[in-house]
Order: sequence, then C-alpha cells, then structure tokens
Amino acid sequence: MNKTAKIKNFCRLGISLRNSKRGVSPLIATILLLIFAIGLGVILMNWGRAQVEAASKCAVNIGIDVIELNNIPEVCYAGSGEEGYIHFIIENGPNIDVKALHIRVIGKKGVYNAEIIETIPMGYSLLKDLPYNFDKFGEIRQIKISPKVILYEGEEPILCPEQAVVLGNIRSC
Repeated sequence: MNKTAKIKNFCRLGISLRNSKRGVSPLIATILLLIFAIGLGVILMNWGRAQVEAASKCAVNIGIDVIELNNIPEVCYAGSGEEGYIHFIIENGPNIDVKALHIRVIGKKGVYNAEIIETIPMGYSLLKDLPYNFDKFGEIRQIKISPKVILYEGEEPILCPEQAVVLGNIRSC
C-alpha cells in the first residue's frame, strides 16, 4: 500500500467518525461535567472541614468560668468518705451553649472522672453537687472542668480541654 492510499483511508476514517451518531451530545456532556464538579466540590469541602476540626477542636471562644463570691471561687468540698461531694457554680459565656461538662478531679489516691450531661445556655449558670468518694480518691488536689459543645448541627458534642477551668487549693464548704 502506497502513501496516497494510506492517506485516503485515514481521511475516510476521519469522515466516517465525524458523521457517526455515536458521540456524546452536548447536553449529556454538560450534565456529566456538572455531576463531576459537584462531587469534587463535596469531597473538597468535607476534607477542608475535617482539616479545620483537626487543627482546632474548639474554634469558638466558649468563655466558661467559675463564679466568684467575694473574690473566692465558688468551688468547695463537703462530707467525708463515700458521702463526700464537690459543690460548684459554673457560668457559661455569651457565645455558644455548653451541652455537657467533663470533670476531672485529681485526688491523693487516684483520679476521678465524671460527666454532667446538662445544657448550660449562653450566659447562664449551673449549680451542682458532684458526688466524690474521699475513701477511694483521697484529698482533692486539683479540679479541671472542661466544656463539651456542638459545633455543627446534628453532630455529637466535642470536648474542649483547651478552654477548661483548672482549680487548685479547693476549700472546705
């Protein structure tokens, strides 16, 4: 087969492909491109949201604090043995509702962890008496109160330890 015959066959192939009805219509191509772009956008947005959450657990300033009466923090303990308890009043800041509190009490004999699942609305306070076993955990050395908040609707509350209130030298009530 000579060169001219090869060129003629190639041109016929090009013409037959151009006249073929087997191509993708512009409407279907547009729909496929839109589906691809939306899918890629959803993936990137979810990835970006996960990166932001991993970088900073609590991007909002919660502003919880222990209420002070006469410049004395309102945190104290009472009772003895298994009948002991910790009394405290905590105040939520103006930015977000607190859905729960995680409380860590470091005693001389061990660490006691508790969770209070009670919503504290923005700007409101909560008065609680937390049961504490002095026989098991010993004298209180430190209390850390960490808020749990819901950053996005429909998700579980996340712990914000970087915004916790840490208290030492707990007095008797």
